[in-house]
Amino acid sequence: MRTTGDPALFTLILAGIFSACVFLTHAGTAQTGPAESRSRLEVDATAFPWSPIGRLNIGGRGHCTGFMIGENRLLTAAHCLYDSTGNRWRASNELHFLAAYQREDYSLHSPIESYEVSTGFHPERSVSPENAATDWAVVRLEKPLGRQTGWFGLRRLDAGVLKRLREGRATLLQAGYQRGRAQIITAAFGCKVVGLFAQNAGFAHDCPVDKGDSGSPLLLLDHGLLSVAGIHVIQATWDGRDIAGVLSFNLFHPQETAPAMLPASKALQAHWGPGQRPPRGGRIAQLPLTAIDGLLHNLGFLPVSSAPTSADREEGIKKFQLSQSITRDGQASLQLLEQLILAQNQTPSAPPGNRD
Repeated sequence: MRTTGDPALFTLILAGIFSACVFLTHAGTAQTGPAESRSRLEVDATAFPWSPIGRLNIGGRGHCTGFMIGENRLLTAAHCLYDSTGNRWRASNELHFLAAYQREDYSLHSPIESYEVSTGFHPERSVSPENAATDWAVVRLEKPLGRQTGWFGLRRLDAGVLKRLREGRATLLQAGYQRGRAQIITAAFGCKVVGLFAQNAGFAHDCPVDKGDSGSPLLLLDHGLLSVAGIHVIQATWDGRDIAGVLSFNLFHPQETAPAMLPASKALQAHWGPGQRPPRGGRIAQLPLTAIDGLLHNLGFLPVSSAPTSADREEGIKKFQLSQSITRDGQASLQLLEQLILAQNQTPSAPPGNRD
């Protein structure tokens, strides 16, 4: 382990020897069984930006998370597609994707037509730095679900983005289908980058993850613009605390791609950019009102209610905007979601209830 110029970050030496206090495991495929995760909020899978995230059912007994990057393509972790018991890659007909899945709602789903995994990923090996840096799979669906759910564009965490994250001017969030809560999607807000892998292979963050989160996206909200910065692939323990390891899309960017990453870069080259929101008037909501309501409540700007009215929400938003000295329009938006997350990060403990 070595420190960088910024003392808030450290570098995990993934190309060589690990410090004795760093322990890596695969994020894993969720099987049935109870589990509880801290500091996560249930969100509405049928609202953007959660709708492009879905549950990838595997072999009839487990699942991972995946996310749409086009009309019929999604990304997930390669290790999810390998049957370690049979020492084989699973056939496409053993996989099925449930988009915008929530509490037995199977209305958006698709069989898998085919998938492509990194040629550098060696599933028969134990968890290793090399595998963590190549643990990606592009999955092609039989149905163009992205036309209804929308999809994400890819983004690299360059120096400017990392600076804004450290200064609290941008934020990261993670969402997936965790073990024990596999019927709903839960999200963690305000993830902090706590480490960078050597050679831009990835980075670590401190949001709580569990089995089933493998293949989930780490989302970036920056000036109200949403993109995805990496794939959740490993879990680690560092200095007595749990951290999540993410394969970074920095590896695949056309300006940075190393020769070993050219296949991945080619597979993803059409997916850099802003992504696509779901169409207006469809079954997918344009905005994450449930998450916005939950954050307003956490910050004390919305009274306790199972179903706040639009008037309640507008009033709560205006009070929040007044507290932040920003334009009081009372309108929900992705930029508002970002502002709420950043405000929650700056508030150690917000009392429940409505704030005058």
